[in-house]
Amino acid sequence: MRLTNRGTIIAVVVLVVLAGGIYLSLTGLPYKRSQIANEVKAYLIHTRAYPEANIQAVRGVYSLKSGDYEAEVRYKDEPDQHYTYAKVNGVFRLIGVSSMYGRHIDETFY
Repeated sequence: MRLTNRGTIIAVVVLVVLAGGIYLSLTGLPYKRSQIANEVKAYLIHTRAYPEANIQAVRGVYSLKSGDYEAEVRYKDEPDQHYTYAKVNGVFRLIGVSSMYGRHIDETFY
């Protein structure tokens, strides 16, 4: 059986939509990842009083496990250490660290 041009186009569109849906369900929405990264960076600078120059990178991520958006932070003085922040009940908390010996673990960590 031969697909017509119209059938081929429809099949390609369906495959692209399915692939896009699967990708977004695994990685989350890009604007929400960007939003959480910006919010966490502002929290660290304005609430926690970290100098912006000390923050190496803030990357928004989607947690497939919890279904929430989180931010991974790296500081210049610990470039190999990752700190994960999330909004819990409307308040940012440190929810994960790659090592328990990090210099930036605070009282919000649980």
